[in-house]
Amino acid sequence: MLTAGRVGRKALVCDPVCVLPYGHAMPALNHYRRLLLPRFEDVRCLASKSFSPTLAAENDFEQAFTFLYNKYIPVMGEARFNEMVKAHPAFSDAFADPYERVATADAVEILGRHEIASEDTIFMPGADFYGIIGFLNACAARPAAQRPKIFIRLIGVLEAATPFYDDPMGELCRRIRAASAAGVRLYLSAETPAYADYVNEQTGLITYLTPYPETSERLPLPETDDFNVLCAGSARLDKGFHHLLEIMQGVHANPPRRKVLLTTQTLPVKGSEAWDSYTSQLYATSGVTLLEPVISSELMHDLYRACDIVLLPYAQDVYRMRGSAVMMEAAGAGRLCLTLRGTAFSRQVEYYGLGEVVDTIQDIPDAIRKMAAMPRDRMQGRIDQARARFFLDINAAYAHWLSL
Repeated sequence: MLTAGRVGRKALVCDPVCVLPYGHAMPALNHYRRLLLPRFEDVRCLASKSFSPTLAAENDFEQAFTFLYNKYIPVMGEARFNEMVKAHPAFSDAFADPYERVATADAVEILGRHEIASEDTIFMPGADFYGIIGFLNACAARPAAQRPKIFIRLIGVLEAATPFYDDPMGELCRRIRAASAAGVRLYLSAETPAYADYVNEQTGLITYLTPYPETSERLPLPETDDFNVLCAGSARLDKGFHHLLEIMQGVHANPPRRKVLLTTQTLPVKGSEAWDSYTSQLYATSGVTLLEPVISSELMHDLYRACDIVLLPYAQDVYRMRGSAVMMEAAGAGRLCLTLRGTAFSRQVEYYGLGEVVDTIQDIPDAIRKMAAMPRDRMQGRIDQARARFFLDINAAYAHWLSL
């Protein structure tokens, strides 16, 4: 018998791409476990078989999925990867897409081992191509009475990650449409309004809007004379690392009353040699602190606590559909963002008042000056208003979506 308010017996929170000891995948499994726990009798988290056994034990994750994305997230040498995948009992070069056979076999094994039935749920917090297709195939092969609900949250990262199709996203959407028409119970959501609209157009299925849920308490703004700007997350060119020197030079050309300090991470060591001279110049710039490419979640929390705003100079073309986990984490921590118009998540920043949105990189220094001049109590009030609206809508969206 389900307890009051619960809507299911068992939920599996599944991320076949949870393979790295840093980034957003590992925290996301824990966040969504907490979100689902009040609704289910039993919630379990399933990660990649290539995820650290130590971290899997510490986080109570099952290592369940064969990792199929080494081309996109190179966590091992190519020879080792090929050996691992080809050792899977379901792998066969005789098929056009041997990875699909591996993913389907993994899904079949998972559904059977966990004795998943119609009152249970598969939840994918950051859906990927083979994770989706594997579960669609496994569920379609089952009698209707043994098919769980499948909740797919699309974030625009690895949904098209396959080397075997010319139009991966089109193929994925066709598979979703066909599975839904065949009676598989699918419920879609996306991280941004633009992506939700796109998925709806391609699949014909209602696609909910589900940004990241609230993951932390609001942190009070720091009471310092300096104005601390955090460019958070692993440094990448598509996240604007190569614009930071220009931005800080622009700030220093007409400095505000409060000294502006910028904290960011450096590019990953491998493949960043061409940016060594630039990184040295940035390092030598007054007020700039460069951290290692990978930092702990504890340090990241401390950085949010110490900063006044979060800078997100993300590339508009790369992020035209995608959201920003850092933007959503900043909202949770109670920090305004500064970002560029043209990204999908900038629409959310503008709508909820989660920060400032400008047109070009050249507009960012002036925006920093204006935000640095904002009285602390006014900034805090603006954050509280934006944060309350944002998470009220998010909580309502998840409540309706998960009750379908």
